[in-house]
Amino acid sequence: MVGAFLAPSVSMAEQESMQARMDRLERIIQGQGLTSLLTQVDQLQREIQRLNGTNEELSHKIDQMQQRQREQYLDLDQRITELQQQPAATQPPVRNDSASMVNDSIDSELVDSELQPPPADQMDGAIDTLAPVAVESGEAAYQAALQDLRGGRYQEALTALGAFPQNYPNSSYLPNVYYWQGEAHYVVREFDKAIVAFDKVLSSYPDSNKVSDALLKRGFSEFETGDTTKAQATLNQVIQQYPDTSAARLARVRLDRIQQTP
Repeated sequence: MVGAFLAPSVSMAEQESMQARMDRLERIIQGQGLTSLLTQVDQLQREIQRLNGTNEELSHKIDQMQQRQREQYLDLDQRITELQQQPAATQPPVRNDSASMVNDSIDSELVDSELQPPPADQMDGAIDTLAPVAVESGEAAYQAALQDLRGGRYQEALTALGAFPQNYPNSSYLPNVYYWQGEAHYVVREFDKAIVAFDKVLSSYPDSNKVSDALLKRGFSEFETGDTTKAQATLNQVIQQYPDTSAARLARVRLDRIQQTP
């Protein structure tokens, strides 16, 4: 009877010991799982930091490339403008048909006088009459505005370009001034103002060599405002009116990009 009474007690003790061991093993397993999870989290955080650093480096390189492209484009535009101004300064005035016969008749009389230098008093007068023309052209102000634009000082450039039409209303640089206003607004993401500036080139200076580029960049600006339909129409207009130009090529590239955008 004593043996029968003690047997259940021994069995219960063994069960309690086994339960304790199982609880301890469960805690160990849980601890190992938590450690593994923490290790994975730490690895993911390090990977995110590495990717963030790579992203910042790529963004910096892209900014540098865009800055170099803007500088090269501005420099090219300045060179083209200077070349265009030189023929205008050296080319003799164009004569209309009604006056050509009269001018031909007096050309021989002018040859001898043109070979002789004018008197000093006439030279002073000539200098006085030419000086305002140079001032009215606004070339120095235009070049200074381009320097601000090239240097990334966009607000300064916009201020100078905005004041130019009032200061030099008869300048031959006005088409370029309005075009670069649009470019500056585009860079600072003022797309509505960029469209207004590009439209000024198109409506007021249809014979300017900036018309194709102004039409192209108006299409770019319309796309940035979210008006995809109008942007596509403008870019197709560039391709139709200026088919063999770099503007048409860029318009095709942007149209492909728009069509691929979901």
